Amino acid sequence: MLLKKDRFIKAIFILMIATFTIAGCGGRLFTYKGDKVTQKDLMVQLMDGNQQGVWKTNEVAIKYQYRMTPETLTFAGTIELVGGFKYFSRLAVQLLFLDDQGIVIENKLIYSAGNYRPIVSIPMDFEKTIPIPEGARTISFAYDLSSVHGK
Repeated sequence: MLLKKDRFIKAIFILMIATFTIAGCGGRLFTYKGDKVTQKDLMVQLMDGNQQGVWKTNEVAIKYQYRMTPETLTFAGTIELVGGFKYFSRLAVQLLFLDDQGIVIENKLIYSAGNYRPIVSIPMDFEKTIPIPEGARTISFAYDLSSVHGK
């Protein structure tokens, strides 16, 4: 009986260590906090009132508009695939809040679609109202795009 109890305790102990290890490493997958955006053309200065623009890479174009108040950012727009791509399996787009040096203060998921089945890339709309973190001066975007396909 004592042997079974020892095995049980060892199994629980190993399971706890594995859980803490995965949790410690896994958190980085969901945040860009502390990363630095260095390309000035990918950074958008936050300004009061109604603003609009386009943020573009070789794969994704985000046409956005926002209204900034002292505490919130009402953010809306359309995401399109560019470069001849028409389908994707998974897309997640994060809005990044940056400080004066381009360091990510906080990120918020603004769009997510797909579950490993092809999706036609019609314009993908989003709209969010997000609290503005203290110290945010600029914004940028990050995206995870998987299994893109042509026409």
